[in-house]
Amino acid sequence: MDRFKTCLLCGSDRLRAMQGYEKDHLCKCQSCGFVFAQRIPSHKELLDEYAQYARNDSISEITLKRYDELLQQFERYRRNNTIIDVGAGDGQLISRARQRNWNAYATEFDDRSVELCRQKGVTVRQGKLDANHYEADFFDVICSVEVIEHINNPREEVRNFHKILRKGGLVYVTTPNLNSVSHKLLKSRWNIFHYPEHLCYYTPRTLEKLFKEAGFKKVWIETTGFSPGRFYQSVGSKQAQGSGPNNQNDEALRSKTETKFFWKLLKKTINGVLTLTKTGDNLKAAFVKK
Repeated sequence: MDRFKTCLLCGSDRLRAMQGYEKDHLCKCQSCGFVFAQRIPSHKELLDEYAQYARNDSISEITLKRYDELLQQFERYRRNNTIIDVGAGDGQLISRARQRNWNAYATEFDDRSVELCRQKGVTVRQGKLDANHYEADFFDVICSVEVIEHINNPREEVRNFHKILRKGGLVYVTTPNLNSVSHKLLKSRWNIFHYPEHLCYYTPRTLEKLFKEAGFKKVWIETTGFSPGRFYQSVGSKQAQGSGPNNQNDEALRSKTETKFFWKLLKKTINGVLTLTKTGDNLKAAFVKK
């Protein structure tokens, strides 16, 4: 069984196995605090894991609205008119960008995902991001949505970002937040912990360190959201059986926060507190290339 001997973030050999997290092979760097799977998954393990992924074209109107709001924020960075979604999934976000007249690019591993992106008119390459496939300083915006936790070469990935992004361009990244209140309550039962699907676990501090050392400057970092559905799943509640993280409870709550003034205000207040305390489930950040 192959294992990493040094930290994936800082290179230190001061690694300590995390008690209670053995099933996911987690260790913590005693130098920088980064948490990751010390075991290196085999190619077969990864193929078996990702073969279970279901791909389809369904998406909620609320999610599309969030995508449009996000893309509106990207407008101030539009110079070359180029955007890439690294690990684009079903291609919903990047196809939304194409509808707004961006020159849209993507990467994906899964055959079905690649086909869905192509059907939407997106220029997509299969496999991991390779900076050699693009001109230097080519992109205005890079999106990495719920991807960076899946890879165990984060420094290489972010260096590739730096090569293909123009000076002053933006990287938008999201990933689960290890500092979240859900993790504090559930410990190893939090169902974000899932080897070999998830291999690295970030906090606001370790994510900023990763990008800063690769030549980026923080624009903002938020830690928002709490998923009742995921919480119920993690504790094995019957309320969540047969449902995904965005189950009916979560969708009903999202709908309320879109249409009811009180719920909108409550959501904004809670997310403000979660960001202030750095304890939301979702870690979202923006960095610019210096």
